[in-house]
Amino acid sequence: MNSHPESAPLPEQDTDTKGSSLERMLRVLDLFTEQSPIWAVDDMGSALGFTRSTIYRYVRELAEANLLFQVEAGRYALGARIITWDRQLRVSDPLVRAARELESSFPCWNEQQVWLICRLFKDQVVCVHQCGELTSEVSYSRGSPRPLFLGATSKVILANLSSRQHSQLFLENPDEVRASKLGLTWEQFRRSLQQLRRQGYVTSAGEVDPGVYGLAAPIFDGDGKVVGSISCVRPIQDRDSARIEEQGQQLLALAQKLSQRMVALANRPKPLD
Repeated sequence: MNSHPESAPLPEQDTDTKGSSLERMLRVLDLFTEQSPIWAVDDMGSALGFTRSTIYRYVRELAEANLLFQVEAGRYALGARIITWDRQLRVSDPLVRAARELESSFPCWNEQQVWLICRLFKDQVVCVHQCGELTSEVSYSRGSPRPLFLGATSKVILANLSSRQHSQLFLENPDEVRASKLGLTWEQFRRSLQQLRRQGYVTSAGEVDPGVYGLAAPIFDGDGKVVGSISCVRPIQDRDSARIEEQGQQLLALAQKLSQRMVALANRPKPLD
């Protein structure tokens, strides 16, 4: 006797069947941005191409895990667990801890300056610590993801990636490469990055935020792999060609201290309970 009668309804299918449930639930969380911090459940389903039953199940599970919370009937925002995770990163990330310890030794080149400590996460640069004041608005506030191809903060990281990574990034990001002003051909792109790497520090003016000038140096882990950068952002009027080399060398020395301190903190044994 057939245990699957032809009259049995077929299971409901989502428009997008690729990826695991975890990957698809992460896509739900990715919907929540500064521009769209609150979402109705049905709108989430429409945006992602998920069936109504699937999106309701995902939202219920995310809410039970405190990754979403209901601000009003059927409408959700990011939940408390994300806030607690952010605090944990602030107090435990060895790069952030090292930056806070060394913050008092950061040079004062201008009354208006902002120091940015950024980490590389896959192909994005994310600010993990910021200090100082600047009248101009800087888009590199903590948690803001940035592309690899624009601004001194990102380019100094890009320059210190491996040749294999450079080749892959060049092939996969033709529009970003053109906008970066690092060269239109592979050879031009490769040579530009080699030059920046030899120089050590990188400067930029108005590439990410108009009216500001950036000076950046790379941060390395204990294996010599680039993991982030430290940069100083100032009004563009403060750019002094005669002082760039001096300040660049100062920043490189500071970045080296920061790298060493980060490695020391990362390797420090955890205290016993």
